[in-house]
Amino acid sequence: MVKIYPSGDAFYNENRDFLLTNKYTEVFYRFDAPLLKATDKEEYALMVSDEKHTLVVLMKEPFNMLFFGDLELSEEMVDFLTDNQYKIKDYLCPSDLGEALMRAFKKRGLGFGLSVGMDFMEAKEKCAVPSDKVERASLSDLDELYELATLFIKDCGLKDAVNKDHLKEMIHEFRVIREEGKIVSMAKYRESAEGNKNISYVFTRKEYRGKGYARLVVGSLLNEIIDSGYLACLNVDQKNPISYHLYSSLGFRKIFSQGIFVKE
Repeated sequence: MVKIYPSGDAFYNENRDFLLTNKYTEVFYRFDAPLLKATDKEEYALMVSDEKHTLVVLMKEPFNMLFFGDLELSEEMVDFLTDNQYKIKDYLCPSDLGEALMRAFKKRGLGFGLSVGMDFMEAKEKCAVPSDKVERASLSDLDELYELATLFIKDCGLKDAVNKDHLKEMIHEFRVIREEGKIVSMAKYRESAEGNKNISYVFTRKEYRGKGYARLVVGSLLNEIIDSGYLACLNVDQKNPISYHLYSSLGFRKIFSQGIFVKE
C-alpha cells in the first residue's frame, strides 16, 4: 500500500515515531519536512507499508532524496516512483537500504552508484586536546569561510552549492584556527538528534595539512559540546582512513553506516 502525503508536516507528524527509531537520521526529515508545503511529482512525501514493514521517502529540492525503513519494500517503492513518473534524483539513506534501492532501480533501467559512503560516529567523553589556538568565527570571516566551505564541498565530491546567506546565519557555529591572519582550519557544529550536536565542515587548507590542525579544531569543538551537556557526533568518509583514525583517536566510535547514491 502506498500513501501520498499532502505536505511535509503531515508526513513527519504521522511518521515521527517510526523515524525516531534511528534518531541520527531522523534529523534530516525534521529539518526538510517543514519546507515541503505542498506535494506533487517533483517534490513529495510517500510511505509504502505492509503488515510487517514500512518504507518512506521524502523529496524536497534542492536536497537529496531521503529514504528510511525496511529494504524488503525497496522494489515496491521504486516501482511506484517509476510507474507514476515521480522525479528521481540522488538519495541519502542507511547503506544496506541504499544498496537494495540501487538494485531495484537497476531493474527499472536506472543506474545508481555509491558516491560517498559514510560511517556515523559518536563521542561521549572529552579528549585531551589544547584549545588555545581555536577561535570562534565572526562575521568578518564570512568571505573566507565561504571560500573554505566551497573547497570542502569540492573535496567531498558533493554537488551541493554553498549558500552565503545561510552560511552567514551559521557563522557562530564555526570554530577556526588562524596562521598569519589567515584561517587555515575550520569545523562547525549544529544541533542533530536530541541530546547530540553534529560536527561537520571539517577542513584544512592543503598546504597546512599534516600539522595537527584538524585534531585541534575538532578536539576543541568536541570538548565544547560535551561541556554543554551534549554528545558529539559526525560522519566520516569510508574512503578516508586518515580522518577515521583521527576521529577514533579522539574517542569517536562507529554507530552505523549511510551513503549518498548518485544517478549514473
